[in-house]
Formats: sequence, structure tokens, C-alpha cells
Amino acid sequence: MLMTNLIAPRSCRAPSRSRGFGLLQVLLLIAVMAGLAAMGYLQWRERTLVDSSRQERQALAQADRAIITFATVMHRLPCADTNRDGFEDCTVVADQKGWLPSASLRLAGADPGVDVGQLRYLVQRGADANNLTVRTDAWRPLQYDEDGQTFFAMRAGGYPNDILTLTDFCQRLETARTTPLSATLAQVNAVPVRAVAYALAHPGSNDADGDGDLFDGANSNAGTNTSRMEDPARRPQLTNYNDIVFERSFASLQSDLQCRPLINSINTVALGNDVVAQVADMRDDNIESARRAVAFTTLAAVMTGLEIALAVAEGISDAGNAAAEWVGCALSLGLAVNLCAAAPQHTVAAGLAGGVIYANVAVVALNATAAGIAGSALTLADDAATPAQVCPARDQTLINQALADAQTEVTNAINARIAVQTEITNKTIERNNAIAARNTAVALLRSVVRGPGSSSSIDTQMTTMFTATGNWGNASYSLDLANSRLTQATNERNLWAAEVAKYDSMLADTAGTIVRLTNEIAALDAQIATNPPNKAALQDTRSGKAAELRLAQDPALLTSARDDSVASLATAQAVLNTATSTRNSAASTFNTARNNYQSAYANLVNGAARYTIYDSSGNVVGYGCTTACVLGDIDVSSAFSSAFVDLFGYSASTSPSIDAKYLKPVKLQKELDALNEKLVAAQKRETKALDQRDQVQQLINNPAPCNVTGSAVIPMTPDQAESILVEVDRKGGTR
Repeated sequence: MLMTNLIAPRSCRAPSRSRGFGLLQVLLLIAVMAGLAAMGYLQWRERTLVDSSRQERQALAQADRAIITFATVMHRLPCADTNRDGFEDCTVVADQKGWLPSASLRLAGADPGVDVGQLRYLVQRGADANNLTVRTDAWRPLQYDEDGQTFFAMRAGGYPNDILTLTDFCQRLETARTTPLSATLAQVNAVPVRAVAYALAHPGSNDADGDGDLFDGANSNAGTNTSRMEDPARRPQLTNYNDIVFERSFASLQSDLQCRPLINSINTVALGNDVVAQVADMRDDNIESARRAVAFTTLAAVMTGLEIALAVAEGISDAGNAAAEWVGCALSLGLAVNLCAAAPQHTVAAGLAGGVIYANVAVVALNATAAGIAGSALTLADDAATPAQVCPARDQTLINQALADAQTEVTNAINARIAVQTEITNKTIERNNAIAARNTAVALLRSVVRGPGSSSSIDTQMTTMFTATGNWGNASYSLDLANSRLTQATNERNLWAAEVAKYDSMLADTAGTIVRLTNEIAALDAQIATNPPNKAALQDTRSGKAAELRLAQDPALLTSARDDSVASLATAQAVLNTATSTRNSAASTFNTARNNYQSAYANLVNGAARYTIYDSSGNVVGYGCTTACVLGDIDVSSAFSSAFVDLFGYSASTSPSIDAKYLKPVKLQKELDALNEKLVAAQKRETKALDQRDQVQQLINNPAPCNVTGSAVIPMTPDQAESILVEVDRKGGTR
């Protein structure tokens, strides 16, 4: 009983704590689990999209490689598959867009990959030369003539026209690349819109824009999209666009197909063909020239150095510039002309130089043959040359022709001198007439000013004006002439300074100079071969480099050329010093004359405002005026202005006009002075022509024996070279 009473009833025990999750905890757990599931889904979704995009781009890349393989094999791009049978459909040119022709690609040996039938394909099929899906003979190797014509054009169809290779496709790509954009050309929706060689589109996994076409935007086959696809730069948007586009530009396709190296390589072979042809022509010309020259093998004594100036003439500009010497040097049959590189080059009157050059050609041929070089050249050029051809009997016809040519130059020189003398006579008459017209105009101005009287108060101002105008004209003439001669002297000094520096450099490093000049000549040859617009200038530069190379290869000759240049530089510097002093003096004189003229003009015009008129006894008989007239004055403003302009020109307030009557005689005198210098040049030409005729006669009268050695070198023929070119072209970059 006691123990029973000590145990309390159950209802009186302390309450115990509950076990397990409450409602809130369950809800939080569900939320966490849901978040983790969502994150996992999004990550899976992203990986799926990335994997899908990668696969789509891989499919496009493989399809692109297959198209390039097709173009390499077929020398064109495949047409689009419009009926989805796997084969290209080329009948309708306007069909630029369809599906990738997987079967046609495989037949050409290209692997377009799997599932390529779902790829949309846009190809450039613009009209005529822009159609990249056809094969035509669109390209020809260059012919390196003056006009840059092709072999086909040069030979009127003689070049094969059945060569259809990758070069033709490359030419079509270049034509398409340079064709202005039009609505019918295959293009992508870029900003701005741009034409493409071709483009590929992958539709993605679904119809994102919901228009019933798996392809979105311009990638669909809607009527407005027949020649267009979306810009490859457009990014997928899950709401309305999930396509991927790949484009191939013209330039990119040219690069992948190695178009430029291919064309340049064949054109290089064409250059070789052209060189062979030119060598053959040169050989023929050399043989003919040598055969003609050999006829004179008994004409002259042995020469170790030939020194003939082709033309030495002096000319002048019609502005009164000083005469300048023009010296030309030439090489004939390998015979060196002394110090050609050191000869200064100046501008000369063409009428004085042309005939001299023509006459000297005969002299060069005679002298070259006299040294026995022509015969040697003939044996080296022509393996068929016989002893009788190498050392033939004298050809009197050629001898007579050479002498006749020299006499023709004498006649031409005499006629040129007579023509200049005639010009001088006519110019003298023109000048004298101008002097008479000036005197008449001066008398008229005096008459206008004096009116009914015999003199006026402004007669002295008029006389001062006339004197100042004449002084201005003479000073202007002297300054122009001094400036011209200073320019000439400066150019001459600079030319010789450059020559001295060049020779010093060549002497300091002769071996290096030879290497440098050899490389520069090779580079010039390469430029000349491309037939540029400045081909003639490049050829002149090459001739100069060749002359320098010959000097560098002969140290004694190079040293002599340098010494001559130093002496010429000293002379040119002395001339420049004198020209500078003369020009400075002329400028000072002109400035004084200009100031005096402007002062005389102001005094005369101001004095003529209102002036006094006198009779022969010095009595005032009236007043004249141009401005500020009063009642009774003689208003001469109109007549005075007309006579003044007639004498001095409209801009007389600043300077007189050389075409107005007062200075016209001065201008004509300048021209007359120039003609007199031209006469001196013509007389020198006549003397030179007479000397050259005597040289020819001397060579004819003093023949030398013919000594010939050597054997012929036969180059490749043009036909052989062209056959190589045709075969290279027919290969078209293939093995």
C-alpha cells in the first residue's frame, strides 16, 4: 500500500517532446528539392543546346569542305537541289536556293557528311560571268606586250580554247567579286547586304518562328527569299529564330582554292614564253644586224674603246631659257661606250636631235664592225652562218646607204638651220611692227592729254611712266632668264654631286655594288615583264643600272668616271655660284624697277586728275581732267583710259601687261633672243652632221681585216616554250 501510493497517476506526469518533421520543414524540403531539380534541368538543357549547336556547325563545316572539293574537281560550284532528290538541278538559272545536293557531291568524290539533306543551300548563279555553277573558258595567260593583251587576243584564236580548269573558275570568282550588288545576286541579310559565293543553313531542332517552315527568317523558301539567307552573325533566339548560317565569300573561296598563286604561277610561265619569243626576235634582229654590219669588216682600224656620242645638240625653251646639252649613249653588239653613266641628261629640242641620232646609227655599225665584233656576234647568234657570211665581200649597196644616210642628216641639218633663220627673220619683222604700234600708241596718249595744246603739266609724268615701264620689262626679262639659268645650274650641280657620291660608294664596296646592281636589274626585269604603264621609264632605269654594272666590273673605268665627275662637279658648282649671284642681282634690279613703275603710275594717274594745257609758247590754253573737272575743262577721262589700257593693260596699277603695246616689243625680243640661241644649236648640229659624214667616208676609205672566233648558242624556240605553257595551263593547278 505504501509503494502503491508513492507512484503518481499517469495524468499527473510531465508532458514528453514530440518526434519527426513538422509541416513547415516538409515544405522547405520540397522547395529545395524542386530547386535542385530545376537547376539540373537547366544545366542539362544548356549542355544539350551546346552539343546540338556544335553538331550543327560541324555539319555545316563538313558540307563546306565537300563543296570546295567539288569545286576543285569540277571547276565550278554545284547547283542547288530543288526537288530534294539529292542531285543538283541546273536547268533554271534563277534557281539559286534549295537543298544541298548530297548525291552530286558524293559522285564528285566529296563527302558531305550525314544528314546533309536537311541543309539549305544558296549558290551564286548571277547572269553570264557571275554564274559560278558553269564551266567556261574565262581565263587566259597574260601576253606581256605593251597593251597587256592575252595570248588569245594577240594570236587571233591561235591559243587553245578548250582548256577548262580551276583558273577559269578563279576568274569567274574575281568577276563576281568585283560586280556591283543587285537584287538578283545571291546574298545574305547583313548590314549592308553583301553578295556571297554560296551559303549554307541548318534549321536547328524546330520551327522557331512557327511559320510552318523548319527554316526561319530569310532562310525559308518564301518567294521573297529566293536569293537570300540570314546573316551568319544573327544569333539564335528560342522565341523566333534557331537557324545557323555559314557563308563563303568570293575572296575566301579564292584563298582556299589558292587562286592567286595558281594564276601567278601560270602567268610566270607565260612570262617565260614571252621572254623566249623576245629572245628569238632579238636573235633574228641581231643576226640581221650582224650580217649587215659584217659587210663592213674591212672598213676601219682596230678599236679598243669606241667613243661615239649619238647626239649632241643644244636647244632652248621659248621662254628664254639657256641652251642645254643633251648627250645620249648607246651600246651596239656588246661594244662599250665610254662613261655613259656619267653623261648628264637634259631636255633638248626634238627637231634638232632626231636626225643626228639617225645618222649616227650607221657610224656605230661601221665602227663596231671595224673592231671585228659584228662577225663574232654573227657566229655566236647563228650556227648556220658560213665563212662567206661572216666575212663577206664588201657590199657597195650598204656602203652607199651609210654614206647616203650621213648626207641626209647633213641636208636635214642645213634645212633646220635655214628654218631657224627664217623664224628669226619673221620674228624680227613682228618685233619691228610691234615697235611701230607702240610708238603710235604713245603718240596717241600724248595727243589725248595735250588736246588743243602743244604740251601739258603732266608730260614729265608720262615720260617717267614710259621709262619705268621699259625698265620693268627689261628687269622682268633679266630676272626670268636668271631664274631659269639658276634652276639649270642647280640641277646640273645636283646631278654631278649625285654622280660623285654614287661613284664613291661604288669604289668603297665594288663587290657589294655588283651584287646590288645585279639584284636591282633583276627586279626591274620582273617589273618590266608585267607590262606596267611606266614600262618605258623602267627600261630607261634598267639601262642606267646596266651601265653602272659595267663600270663596277671595270675598276679602272670606274675610277676614271669618278675623276671626270669630280671635275664636272667643280665646274657645275662654279657655274651655280655665278648663276646665284646673277639671279640675286637681277631680283634686286627688278624690285627697284617694280617700285619705280608703281610710283610713276601713281604720279601720272593722280596728275591727270586736273592738269594744265600749254601752247607752243608756254601759254595756258586750257585745262584737262579725268576727275575733279570744273566748268570749261576738257574731260579726257574716256579717251585717256582707253589709250592707257592699250599701252599698259588693264592691270597696270600693279604691273604692266607684256601683251599690251608698250611691252609687246620686249616680249618679242625675248623670243628673238631664244631663236638666236636656237640658231647657234642648229649651226652646231650642221657642223656635227658634216663631221659625221666625214667619219663615215673615212671608215669606208680605211677598211680593216675581219677576224672571227666563237661558236653559236641556240636558245629554246617560241613553239617549244608555248607548248610548255599550254600544258601548264591545261593542268590548271592539278597534279
